[in-house]
Amino acid sequence: MSSENTVTGRNGEFVVETTRIARITQWDVNPTLATKSEWGDSDSAGFTSRAAGRKDATFSAEGKYDTSNEVWDLFQPEDILIGVLWMNTTLYWDFPRALCDDFNLTVNIDTEEVIGWTSGWGADGVYYHPGESGTTTRTLPT
Repeated sequence: MSSENTVTGRNGEFVVETTRIARITQWDVNPTLATKSEWGDSDSAGFTSRAAGRKDATFSAEGKYDTSNEVWDLFQPEDILIGVLWMNTTLYWDFPRALCDDFNLTVNIDTEEVIGWTSGWGADGVYYHPGESGTTTRTLPT
C-alpha cells in the first residue's frame, strides 16, 4: 500500500480572526465530551451503560517568534476569537469562538534556540470538524 491518499502536515496553518500566524511548527486538536453519564441498572445485566453529554474541543498551537507577526499582539489569555486550524487549503477545523486560555514563551539562553511559543484554546460553543455541514466557508489568508 502506498502513501497516495495520505495528508502530511506540510501545509498546516493557524489563523486567528483573519490573520495567518507566521512560523507555526505544529497544532493539535482534541474533540471530546465535556460530560457523559455512566450507570448500571436492572436492565444492564451487570454491565455499564453510557450516554454522551455535551461536546467539547480544545486545541493548542506552537510556533517560533517572528518580529513581523508578534503573536502576543494577536491573542492573549482571556481573548475570545475565531480560530481556524488548516490541514491544507481545503480542510480545516473551524472554531467560530475560541477562548485563549494559555500562552507560553520559551527563551533558551544556553542553546540559543530560536524563541518558541505555545498557546492553548478551548471551544466557546459550537465547533466544526473538516467538511462538517453548518461551518462557515473560510478562505486561507495569504
